[in-house]
Amino acid sequence: MKREDLKALELEDDVVDKIMKLHGQDIEDHKSKLEAAEKQTDDLQGRLEEANKTIEGFKDLDVDGIKKAADDWKAKAEQAEKDAKTQIEQLKFDHALEGALTSAKAKNPKAVKALLDMEALKYNEGKIIGLEEQLKTVQEENDYLFESDEPTPKIVGKTSGGKGKLDSAAAIARKYTNLKEAPDN
Repeated sequence: MKREDLKALELEDDVVDKIMKLHGQDIEDHKSKLEAAEKQTDDLQGRLEEANKTIEGFKDLDVDGIKKAADDWKAKAEQAEKDAKTQIEQLKFDHALEGALTSAKAKNPKAVKALLDMEALKYNEGKIIGLEEQLKTVQEENDYLFESDEPTPKIVGKTSGGKGKLDSAAAIARKYTNLKEAPDN
């Protein structure tokens, strides 16, 4: 999302600033979550390497006992690596979903998420499969949760500054009662 895109929608500068501030906070939040997941992955990769070294050292010792311990460590390391990958994929999915909901002009992405069948959504290479159909249904049933494509009507009116014609009821009354307009002060 760029500032120019928002200005093209004819939003006021203070509204654009507020939107950009909120968008920046969301991006920073996602970045911090991704960095935390990457740190955890690095930590788990280090543990995996340490476990593999330990496994190699055990090969010369009590074979049966050591094999069991090695298998346990290896299973733990593999599980930790799977968990880390799952967490990273979940973060990518959440980020892509948040972006898609923002692109769909959802006023409250959390409320829209609550109406989605998350089990039916699949993440694939930066896109969420099955989201478009669900969003169409949610938009049809709950259009108030989304920004409208139609511009907000502007009410524009002119005033005569206190001079000029009277309102229509007063003008008609004067006409039929032969009253004259009051002099200007």
